[in-house]
Amino acid sequence: MERLTAFKRAELLGRLRWEVIQGGSLFLTYPQLLDGAVFAVLRPAALLDELAIRAIGGGAVLPIRVNSRNANLAAQLIAMLSTGFLFSSLPIPDEQCLRLQQELAVHADVEAAAASLAAEGPVGVADQLLAVTGVLDTPLRRRTVARWGDWLEAAERGLLEVSALAPADYATAYALRPPPRPEEVASHEGRAVLAAWTSGEFDVNGLPNRSRLYESLDPLLRSGDPLAQTDAKTLRESFDETYYRAIAASEGCLLGLASPRRGIRRREAATLVDQTPVVIYPTRFELRLGLMSGEQWQRYTDEAADALTSWWHRRDLTALQEVGDLLAARTKEPPSGGVDEVPVTRLQRFTQSARGVTAQMVAGGGMSLATSLLGEGTPGVFAAGAGGALAPVVVAAVAAGVTRLTDFRGRYDVIEVPGVLGRRA
Repeated sequence: MERLTAFKRAELLGRLRWEVIQGGSLFLTYPQLLDGAVFAVLRPAALLDELAIRAIGGGAVLPIRVNSRNANLAAQLIAMLSTGFLFSSLPIPDEQCLRLQQELAVHADVEAAAASLAAEGPVGVADQLLAVTGVLDTPLRRRTVARWGDWLEAAERGLLEVSALAPADYATAYALRPPPRPEEVASHEGRAVLAAWTSGEFDVNGLPNRSRLYESLDPLLRSGDPLAQTDAKTLRESFDETYYRAIAASEGCLLGLASPRRGIRRREAATLVDQTPVVIYPTRFELRLGLMSGEQWQRYTDEAADALTSWWHRRDLTALQEVGDLLAARTKEPPSGGVDEVPVTRLQRFTQSARGVTAQMVAGGGMSLATSLLGEGTPGVFAAGAGGALAPVVVAAVAAGVTRLTDFRGRYDVIEVPGVLGRRA
């Protein structure tokens, strides 16, 4: 919950705006909101001016949807605090996060917390549950609770949508991207964990449990054996991707996964250049978006409203290109932030939502600031298509004069949309 520099805030805001452009709105799981460092440093009232698109929908609500048990975000927060949830995004060392989890579990009393909720309110109960652990210092505890209060109030006022928790669709996730094969895992320890995963040993209530998998991988990560450590990272990345894809499938969302393996991604995409539509965006397009003031963002989206609507509802590549052209015309190359490596994103569309606009799900590393912001694992393995069933669209931010994807050595995103795209933009 530390203050963001102006540059870091622009990076973050730009990524959020790009997510909205891609899918029309953002979908978050409740831990990503309530234990997400992104939303611990941003206020919903400020985001309403900086993220909403007034030309489409009036801009009266945030383009954000979060799931929660029984669509009750306040009760979901108290349930997390009263059952020993691991809050991993607090600005404290990992050891202190684990100690907080242990103390929350020791003091866990679900019935008492639920009974206090009506009398004390969610903010008061949250403060009490944190205070009794003695783990967080008073200023941090108060800032944490205050920001939760901001988001709970926003949900209560209808500034963001809260939907009922839906069971993750692992059947679709495994069909699109199966777990690694045994021959893809080098160590005996890695193969043992893979076998436990695929045989259902880590399941809870019939669904794979990420915490159990993580616990089984910890000894491999600490083993000192390079093969076992590599296997642990591979299995964790693969499971994270499965986990988020299963949620996206059940929620009807596009899925955005960040990958640090730019070289691999570039070579993979280059092989698809003849059959892959390429949409050209200006260099460092996310930062350009983030550096816009709220007023500039509204003017930009006013002008792009028709094109955005065409992209969201019809997946019209010409419209997506028009959005990028307009961005290039309205902005200049941003100053260097001193960071060369920029994660890339790929999207997987499963179904249309009931509202007719498919949200963009922010997965574990789906933002430019990746793990440090969302507090989740960062998937990093690229898998193009699902047996060729998907039509990839490459959104390439290229330097002047570069006309072929094979010549491009900078930032690009790959958008995979099944069955609706057949021409180059």
